[in-house]
Amino acid sequence: MSLASAIAASLIVGIRKVVQFAAAPVGEKDSDFVFPRSAGQTQPTLIATRPANPALPFEQRGGFINDASHLNRTAVFGIVKVTNDADVGNALAFARANGLKVTAAGRRHSMGGQTFVKDGLVLNMRGLNRITVDATRKIVNVQSGALWADVQQRLDARGLSVKAMQSINIFTIGGTLSVNAHGVAHRPGPVAPTVRALRVMLSDGQVRTATRTVNADLFRHVLGGYGLFGVILDVDLDVVDNELYERHTHYMDYRAFTDYYRQHVDGNDAVGLVYGRLSVSPSSYLREAAIHVYERPATPYTGPLPALLPDSHDAIERFVINFSKTGSLGRRIRWTLEKRLEPRLHTCVPRNQAMTPDACLVSRNQEMYDSMQYLENRLRDTDILQEYFVPYARLAEFVDGLRAVVQRNGSNLLNVTIRIVHKDDVTALPYAKEDMFGLVLYFNQGFTEAESLVLQRTTGELIDVALGVNGTYYLPYQLFYSPEQLRRAYPEIDRWFAAKRKYDPTGLLTNKFCEQYQRV
Repeated sequence: MSLASAIAASLIVGIRKVVQFAAAPVGEKDSDFVFPRSAGQTQPTLIATRPANPALPFEQRGGFINDASHLNRTAVFGIVKVTNDADVGNALAFARANGLKVTAAGRRHSMGGQTFVKDGLVLNMRGLNRITVDATRKIVNVQSGALWADVQQRLDARGLSVKAMQSINIFTIGGTLSVNAHGVAHRPGPVAPTVRALRVMLSDGQVRTATRTVNADLFRHVLGGYGLFGVILDVDLDVVDNELYERHTHYMDYRAFTDYYRQHVDGNDAVGLVYGRLSVSPSSYLREAAIHVYERPATPYTGPLPALLPDSHDAIERFVINFSKTGSLGRRIRWTLEKRLEPRLHTCVPRNQAMTPDACLVSRNQEMYDSMQYLENRLRDTDILQEYFVPYARLAEFVDGLRAVVQRNGSNLLNVTIRIVHKDDVTALPYAKEDMFGLVLYFNQGFTEAESLVLQRTTGELIDVALGVNGTYYLPYQLFYSPEQLRRAYPEIDRWFAAKRKYDPTGLLTNKFCEQYQRV
C-alpha cells in the first residue's frame, strides 16, 4: 500500500470513529450480557398456565426487561401499561390471584433490579402522567408517571419552577420519590422535603393519602421506599418562582472545596443552585475541583425571563464524552474544553438584555432543564452510576481514598460531580445522617465479565472508604454491597424491612434489592 493510500485509509477510519462517537442512537440500546451471571435471567418465564385478564392492559406478555445498566436482562411474566388508578388496582388483584410479584417502574434508571424481579409483573407507570398547577398555592399535583421535563415545561409557562428535582429531567416523579433523589438545588437538597402529600395504593388495593401528619409513618417509608410499601399514584409538590441567576465558576485545589463552600455558599440566601466537579484529567486527576454557583444578581433583573430551550450542542458533547472514554488524551481535552469552551456554549440571557454585559445570566428553569441526551450513544458499552455521601469535613479524605481505589483497580472513571445534601429528617431510611456532600461517580465499562468484575471490586472498596469517613452510599445502583456493608451504612434497614412487612404482609410488592437483602 502506498503512503497516500495508507493516509487515506487512516482518515477514513478516523472519520468513522468521529461519526460513531458523535452520532445519536437509532434505538434503545440492548444487551444479552448479564452480570453477575444468572441462568434464571436468560430463561423465559412460562406463562401458559396463567389466565389472561381482559381488563388488564398488557403491553408485553412474557419476554424480558432490562434497566439503564444494560447488564440486568431479566425474564418477566409481563408488563402492564398503567393509565389510571384502576389499572393499578386490577394489576394488583391479578397478581394476588395468580401468585405473582409486582414492581412499579418508570424509566428504570436504578441499576440493580430495583424496578423488576424475575417472573414478576411490571407496572409501566409512564401513562399515569397528569399535571395540575395551582399557581396561587404554589403547588403542582403530578401523577407518578409524569416526567420532570413535562413538569418543567408546564411550570415555566406560569413563571414557576420546581423547588427540587433530579439533575436530569428524563425521570418519572414516582421514580424520583421512590429513591429519594436530589439534584443541584442545594436547598433543600433531596426532593422529599418538598412533598406536601401523596396518594399511594397498598398491596391490598387500599388507597391512602399520606402527609407528614396524616399516615405519617407510611409517608416517611414511601419516600425512599423503592416501591416496596405501595404504588405511588400522585403527589403534591412545592414549587417556587422561576428567577434569573448569575453563573460563576471557580477552580481550586480539591482540599479547599469544603472551606470555599462554607465561606461563600452555605447560608448565602442569594445562591439558588450549586454543584461541584472534580477533574479526571491526568495532569490534575481528582486534585482540581470546580464549583459552579448560581446567584441572584446584585441588581435585580426586571426583564422577561426567556422560555426554555433544548440543548443545541448534543453532538459535540457526545463526541467529547465518548472520546474521554478512550484514555488520557480524551480526558485531558475534555477537562480543558469544560474550562475554556463550555462557558461560551452555555445558554445565557442575551448580553444586550443583561445588566452586566460580561455576566452569564441563566434562568433557574433553564439550568435545571437537562436531558443529557449526549450520554446516549451507539457504542457497545454501558455507563454506570454510583454515589457516596460524606461529611463536609472529610471530603478530601474520601477523595484521596477514591483516587487510590480507582487507580489501583484501573476503573474507567469518567466524571465526578459534587452535590449538597442536607440532613434528612423526613424519610425512614436516610442516606444523609448530617449535612453532607454527595459525590456522583460516572464509570464506563464494556459488556465483558472482566470489566464487570473490575467495577464490582471497585464498588466494594469504595463503600468501605465511605464507611471509613462516617459516610454512606446510595442504594439505587448495582447490588454489589454485602449485607454487612448495608447494615453499617443503614442501621435502620431491619426496622425498615419490618415496616415493609407491616404494610405488605404477603410480600406482593418486591424487587431484586428486596429479594437479596431482606431478612425473613
